[in-house]
Amino acid sequence: ISNIEYMKGQLKKLGFSYDWGREISTCSPEYYKWNQWIFLRMLERGLAYRSKATVNWCPSCKTVLANEQVDEEGRCWRCGTVVEQRAVDSWFLKITAYAEELLKDLELLKDHWPQPVITMQKNWIGKSTGAEIVFEVPEKKTSIKVFTTRPDTLFGATFLVLAPEHPLTLKLSAGTPYEEKVLAFVERMKRTERRKRVTGTLEKEGVFLGVYAIHPLTGEKLPVFTANFVLMEYGTGAIMSVPAHDQRDFEFARKYHLSVKVVVSPDGSQINPSDLESAYEGAGVLINSGKFSGLDSETAKKKITEELERLGKGKFSVQYRLKDWNISRQRYWGTPIPLIHCENCGTVEADLSTLPVTLPEDVEITGEGNQLENHPTWKNCQCPKCGADAIRETDTLDTFVQS
Repeated sequence: ISNIEYMKGQLKKLGFSYDWGREISTCSPEYYKWNQWIFLRMLERGLAYRSKATVNWCPSCKTVLANEQVDEEGRCWRCGTVVEQRAVDSWFLKITAYAEELLKDLELLKDHWPQPVITMQKNWIGKSTGAEIVFEVPEKKTSIKVFTTRPDTLFGATFLVLAPEHPLTLKLSAGTPYEEKVLAFVERMKRTERRKRVTGTLEKEGVFLGVYAIHPLTGEKLPVFTANFVLMEYGTGAIMSVPAHDQRDFEFARKYHLSVKVVVSPDGSQINPSDLESAYEGAGVLINSGKFSGLDSETAKKKITEELERLGKGKFSVQYRLKDWNISRQRYWGTPIPLIHCENCGTVEADLSTLPVTLPEDVEITGEGNQLENHPTWKNCQCPKCGADAIRETDTLDTFVQS
């Protein structure tokens, strides 16, 4: 409150003619009561849910950070500590439910918004049409799902790559001679600046997991790696690598001496893989692709995906770059999430008549972790359903929710 008054004084000295009678404060319980009300309404409609997610984690502040709260050097905007990638339980808003609607309604803005802004929004939503393909890993009795916009290049896949954060990465390497090396790589990736991984400025680097996946159409055994250029938030967090037709895969294959197979040619003529100086990423005519050879790329995408569906090894799929919004924060400031955890009833909504669930004022602000988690009395309550002793949700809403 004192900070607000100080800033108001500055604005008044500058002569800004705001109507202070219309002032609101997002830290006021009467304001954030409605944040809580909206959250509960979204929860009832399946638009808010809890799940584990890989997040930006500040080990000093002991809280999740939004991408916008991590600076260009991969450090926390608040304390400057290098941010890690960590899997934590979080609450999400299901904004992906509106991805297609958001994309479609951009057409309504084409006469009102600058074209570069509309293009930026389309790229943010990031709709991609392609195929989801299943690669079995018999020795581990599991399978890897990948998403690709280029199923026409399937016969050119020579290895698979999982993101270091992928839940199968450590499981697949467990018990193999590569287990310790994989674990060390995954831990190092947690401390690697995420922005560099996203932009591809890092040299391609990876580790063999010690297992092989089966190509769904040829039956070939393909080695499975984890690498720094694959991210969990894109697609399924796993890719089929086609080095002849993807530059990232090409660089990785050359570095680790992996097989390169050319399966798309501009005119259908044969190309010697050893003659390639870079990947050919364009469309063309399929070669070295069994019964699909001779088809153009667009036709082959459809025919190969249909074959995968027939075999139960894949399907047509649409993916979006847009991801659901992680709104959980492990800190004192922010709207309390109005939920109660009961051993008998599970997760229970706070009664609407009890809103707002307010922040306690008798806390010691240390700048580390979540004071609500450590508060001796605030988190202890009774279940609204059965009356048993229960625990309040101690995560608070991201302050972007308030604003």
